[in-house]
Amino acid sequence: MTAARKLEAVETEARDYVGEMRALIDAETADGPYVAPVIAEHVVKKLRATDPDLLAGWLDAQAVHFVRAAILARDCSTRSHARVATRRSQFAVDSKLHAAGESTALVHWLAVPFVVDGGSRKAFADLTAADLDYVASDYERRAADNQMTASFMRALIKKVGKRRVGDVYDNATLTAMWQSLSAE
Repeated sequence: MTAARKLEAVETEARDYVGEMRALIDAETADGPYVAPVIAEHVVKKLRATDPDLLAGWLDAQAVHFVRAAILARDCSTRSHARVATRRSQFAVDSKLHAAGESTALVHWLAVPFVVDGGSRKAFADLTAADLDYVASDYERRAADNQMTASFMRALIKKVGKRRVGDVYDNATLTAMWQSLSAE
């Protein structure tokens, strides 16, 4: 390896692609409001023209994250499709057909992956009672978290009125309000 190649390799290793990209994204979104897909397209075009090494290095550094996100998005889409494709009343009918031996009756449901205890994913068909309890509890926890966030937002509405949240509240006040809602 030539001296120039060694220097290039050292410089590449020393570059903080994740930190640089975070700073760039922060700068591009600082003057919000913004639309994430529009900003993403702008950042990619900008980097392709001005710093393709940052784009490539950042993508490479984040590759596992992106593949994981693609898996999660696919699983979410599969669950959503199963819910839309099979209405509740149809699920009851399909369940009875499946119990009677019609193996394709629950095809939309049985292959749907769910996260079970320990973080692994299992097809719905393979869930045990303990797995079902874990999945149900996780959905209940998320529903409670979403309800708490909704309550927090609703608590702000009257005082904010036609103004903006930042005109009425500071971070310390919002933190105290959130903690009062989330105290167990």
